[in-house]
Amino acid sequence: MKFLKKTIRHIWHIIGIILMPLRYVVYATRLPKHLSITAKEAEDVLSAIHPDKGQTCLCNNSVQANYDLHIIIPVYNTASYLRECLDSVFQQETDFSFFVSIVNDGSTDHSPAIIQEYHTSLQGSTHYDSTEIIHQDNQGLSGARNAALRNIRGKYLMFVDSDDRLLPGAIQTLMRAATMSGADIAEGNFNCGPSHGCACGKVYRSELFHNVHFPPGYWFEDTLNIFYLYPLSHRTIQVCGTHYYYRPSPGSIMHSFQGNVRSVDSLWVSRRILSDYFSQGHRVTASLLRFYLQDILSTASHFHTLKNGQAMQALFAIHCDIFRKYFADFTKQGNNGIHLPLQLKCLLRSLSKADYRLFRTITDSI
Repeated sequence: MKFLKKTIRHIWHIIGIILMPLRYVVYATRLPKHLSITAKEAEDVLSAIHPDKGQTCLCNNSVQANYDLHIIIPVYNTASYLRECLDSVFQQETDFSFFVSIVNDGSTDHSPAIIQEYHTSLQGSTHYDSTEIIHQDNQGLSGARNAALRNIRGKYLMFVDSDDRLLPGAIQTLMRAATMSGADIAEGNFNCGPSHGCACGKVYRSELFHNVHFPPGYWFEDTLNIFYLYPLSHRTIQVCGTHYYYRPSPGSIMHSFQGNVRSVDSLWVSRRILSDYFSQGHRVTASLLRFYLQDILSTASHFHTLKNGQAMQALFAIHCDIFRKYFADFTKQGNNGIHLPLQLKCLLRSLSKADYRLFRTITDSI
């Protein structure tokens, strides 16, 4: 069934690309080719819908790598799954030492009691002293992860959400792959597919987080991966097999973003992280440009659910501004290693030519 659904989506995607020229002709009677709205006016439009939090992802974390791996588990009202999650971590069979931070992010259910009970049950084992419990007022997923990131205890980092679980052998497999290859990031797979765009399901060399954390207050906080961590990674490897069980939750962003004004965060968080990335003197790469274009498609799909034409125009105007600031000069250089599929090439052209009609032709087909 999964294969069938994936095949149907793939065929539908191909049909959408084939029909793009026809859609562009149809849109010639409905949409302007160029917009008169400025980036500042666009920001005002979107701020009226959902304002930018203005929070940075830059910080100064302490790294004292006394363990091979530091596992961070943010907890908020997941009492029904918490024991299963903790068992999946502490029952891992591995040669690698690991430290665990369990961060109670202001839970109002029985999660705090479960955490305390579980920690007490570890007495007499090596895990008791290599586990810390952090209690704080609710600050969201980013705030919970960041609380533990302030004092990094391992050579590598791993994130596990408290309603998910690690599969047997996950730590051993991912850590062995990372250390033997010298990788900065070793990523495995979820039970439902690749973990590429998510913080979980992989291990990171701790130095990647020395001066960065998850931007507080935003949805889509895992955008940090594609716009900061992956570009800084000298070596990222894919590890075969399934290592992480992701549990779809009714309260998750993936189930909540449709029609929700907080979908605008998908733009704000991308802009914020890119601004922070370039402020540190980092450079554009072909892979970063590809990530950026793919992220625009994702963001556009979120904006479509708002059913607001002004919001779509504002999204385009701001992305044209981002493109001019960070990517335009790079795309004009020869031998820059850019190899893009047709859809992304057309999207790139829409930004470079400020062609809103072409932008909508592409993004309406996803």
